Amino acid sequence: MGSDAYRRYVLGVLTAVYTLNFLDRGLIGLLLQPIQADLHLSDTQLGFLTGIAFGLFYATLGLPIARLADRGNRVTITSLAIGLWGLTVMGCVFVTNFTQLVLARVAAAVGESGCMPPTYSLVGDYFPTPAQRVRAMAVYWLANPLAGLISFIAGGRLNELYGWRATFFIMGIPALLVAMLVKLTVRDPRVALPSGAVQSEAVPMLSDAVRWCWYQPSARHLGAGIVLLFTMGLGLAPWYAAFMIRSHGMGTAELGVWLGVIAGVCATSGTLVGGYAAARWYADDERRQMRLAAIVTATLVPCYAVFLLVPGKRAALFALGPLLFMFSALLGPVFALLQQRVPDRMRATALALVMLLANLIGMGLGPQMVGIMSDHLRETVGSDSLRYAMLAMSLISLWAAYHFWKVSQSVRVDLSSAAHLEERACAPSPSSCTSSPPGLSGRRR
Repeated sequence: MGSDAYRRYVLGVLTAVYTLNFLDRGLIGLLLQPIQADLHLSDTQLGFLTGIAFGLFYATLGLPIARLADRGNRVTITSLAIGLWGLTVMGCVFVTNFTQLVLARVAAAVGESGCMPPTYSLVGDYFPTPAQRVRAMAVYWLANPLAGLISFIAGGRLNELYGWRATFFIMGIPALLVAMLVKLTVRDPRVALPSGAVQSEAVPMLSDAVRWCWYQPSARHLGAGIVLLFTMGLGLAPWYAAFMIRSHGMGTAELGVWLGVIAGVCATSGTLVGGYAAARWYADDERRQMRLAAIVTATLVPCYAVFLLVPGKRAALFALGPLLFMFSALLGPVFALLQQRVPDRMRATALALVMLLANLIGMGLGPQMVGIMSDHLRETVGSDSLRYAMLAMSLISLWAAYHFWKVSQSVRVDLSSAAHLEERACAPSPSSCTSSPPGLSGRRR
């Protein structure tokens, strides 16, 4: 798989791909208010735009692309997907009404859906041991705060100078360069193997991945916790900027700098601290990893309450820092455990199954639910309707915390009985299974 330097380079390139994958989500969140004013949209329409219009296609296309990633050349899939994303985001320069903007968001979703499954799977191949994967996933998830840093600061300034349409066009250009970089410099380890090695281990059917996850309590609860966490997180994230503009009177340029700095410092440090703590102290103790994840998830409720209820824009912005730190600290350990819970050959498919639900419910319905609640609450609480709609949505994190705690109670038993569970899950189609799945043939790799 190459030298340590090359593996670190590949991780950096894959993180860049995933950063671009997140980039336009930060942009659309920051620019919701200018878009609403320009196109005369309601909160319900904004919720549809950031939710169902994007999430439905992003989630449903992710699964077939993940199946391709488990079978084919993940580098080619990644380069094509990020290139398509760049072209579709650049196409926003031609948008003049709500329908065209919905179509632009759908096209962007098509490109983005092909980025996470193959890159996530490649990270697992280049960093095979549990401790390596936790650290690598922490770096990989730096894409989230890095995208926030770039989209908020650059997007806010570009919007002030050129308007929201030109902002999308300019931000789509780097994706074309990254697409070429991936294709020309990254190798897929699976393709580099002798042809016989690839053929000797058949790619499992979709139903095998479903059974594998279903028969393990830890996998079921881990998937449920991720879905709920994303429902809360993706449901609220597009509304941060709109809340600060409405409730605290901030402009996009000023707000972009603040959000960019907060995301860059707090979310980045949270991602690194969470990954370091899990790899340094809990690399061999998944139970404690998940108990810590449950506690951190539960603390998101008071963090949101402070952010949404404190008076003054400075106090609200400073309160956002701990919130982003806590949320980001969860991502590396949670997704590293998800990688460890399934055989390598169905890793992309298992991720896509979980993210299918997370994105359909979280990205698809989450923002829509906030928008609908905000419109309905406007009659009773006026301009504070968005504030209380977001506060209500934050309570879902308590439900997610419950499932992470349940993972901690069953993960050791599931890991120790992994071989038996694979045999049971794959019984209807034994040709798709091997007697010793990579990464799960015992307690540890």
